[in-house]
Parts: sequence; C-alpha cells; structure tokens
Amino acid sequence: MKKKIICAVSAILALFTVMFSFSSCTGEESGNLQYKETESGYALYRYSGSSTEKSLTIPDTYDGKHVTELMAFCISNSEYLETLTIGENIEKIDPWALTNCPVLKAINVSENNKYFTSVDGVLYSKDMTKLLAYPNGKTPLVTDKNGKVTGGGSVNLPETVEVIGENAFYMCSNLYSIEFNEGLQTVEDMAFIKCTNLSALYFPSTLTEIGVDSFSYCDSLTHLEIPSCVKSIGDYAFFSTSSSIDKIVIHQPNGDSLTLGKDWIPNKKNNVREKVAVEYVG
Repeated sequence: MKKKIICAVSAILALFTVMFSFSSCTGEESGNLQYKETESGYALYRYSGSSTEKSLTIPDTYDGKHVTELMAFCISNSEYLETLTIGENIEKIDPWALTNCPVLKAINVSENNKYFTSVDGVLYSKDMTKLLAYPNGKTPLVTDKNGKVTGGGSVNLPETVEVIGENAFYMCSNLYSIEFNEGLQTVEDMAFIKCTNLSALYFPSTLTEIGVDSFSYCDSLTHLEIPSCVKSIGDYAFFSTSSSIDKIVIHQPNGDSLTLGKDWIPNKKNNVREKVAVEYVG
C-alpha cells in the first residue's frame, strides 16, 4: 500500500514537472500575447484572440527590447481577427505565421519598416518583388439566388512581383480570379492550396517554377495551360480528387525538358480513378 502511495505521489510530481516545463517553454506572456526571446530581441510566439477583438497591433517593443519576428502559427487560426498591423521592427515573418484567418480583411505595415510593406491590405516584401500574404476575408464571395458562386476576390498582381510566397493565399476560399503579371517567375509551395473557388488563372510567359502543392485542391479551376517557360512542376502541384479541369495543355513538344513531381495531375470530377488528360503542344 505504501509503495502504491509513493508511486502515486511520484506520478503527480512528474505531471507537475511536465506541466511546468511546457508552460515555461511557451515564452513570456503579456495580456493575450506570448513572446520568446531571440538574439535580436523578442519574437511573437502566440496570440490568443477573442470574439470582441477585431484588430491587433504588434507592439514595437516588449520588456525593453524590439519585437522583430512573427513565429510559425503565432496568429494562425484567429477566427475573429479582421485587421492586423505590423510595426516598424519586424524583420522576419514565418510563412505559417498568418495562415487560416478566415475574416482577416487587411494586413497593414508601418511605413518605417525596412523589410515589409502593405498595399491595399496585402503583405509584400519591401521592394514589392514578393507577395507574402493575402488576407482571406479581404473580399467576400458573391453568390446568386441559388447559392452558386459568381464572384469574389479578384487580384491583379503588381508588375514588380517576381515570387508568390509559400502559403500566400493559403485556404483563401474567397479568391475567385487572379491575373498574374509578366515578370512573375516562381509560385512557391502551397501558395494557393485549397483556394476552392478560384475559377480562372493564366500563367505569364516569364514563369519558370510551380511549387509543391501550390494549386492543390483548387477544384473550381476549369482551364489550365502551362507555358513553355516553365521548367519544373512540384509534387501535387494541381492535385485534386474532384477537378473541374477538362484538359491540361503544356506548350512544349513533350515533357523531356520539364521536371515533373509526383501526382501533380488532378483527378477528374466524379471519377477519382481517372486523371485529367494532358496534351503537349509544341
């Protein structure tokens, strides 16, 4: 009996030790924000929002030091957040920091920030060569009386953009159409994953790389042409189990000059065992 009591006490002490260790590793708290110390100052580790908080401004400093980084998932899944303001000291933003905020309408950046900028609520690198994050709730979908989607977010990329960053439009179901600029070279991994209402896109003649999962589960796409300039298509780039695309046209004689990832071709709608046809046009 004594042995059982000792074991039970030991187990409780061990549990408290684990809980304390977990608590301490989550960083320092300030209200609804948690930070972790870094070499350059502090990084925002977690934000805990509520239904009454529609906006968030990242503080420039914490505990006398600059807040310089937004860590992975620090603001992700903030279901009530509508406006985010990034201060002048932020130098690094993880590609997963801002994902899946369904009603986020605008990401604003201090004019004094040396690394990032915002145009019309969209986050870019300071030199505007990379689009980093498009707010999911920026433009609501438009539906007809039967509930069919007839419109939504329509994006025209600035002519300076060369790269669409990882997760930039992650699960942006409000995105309806996008016009890529001439000069765009790379669409990074998961840039448009699960943009389920994206209905139209036409790639520019400057595009060379389409990343892993970049357009996977974009089931509303009906037209897809790959220009001759494209050199690589990543794993699962257009993967879907219910694609509306009738045929993929690749403007090359064959696939010899292309690096093609696994399962990049989607499956047909209502026929998950059949791939969408691919036609090479020299």
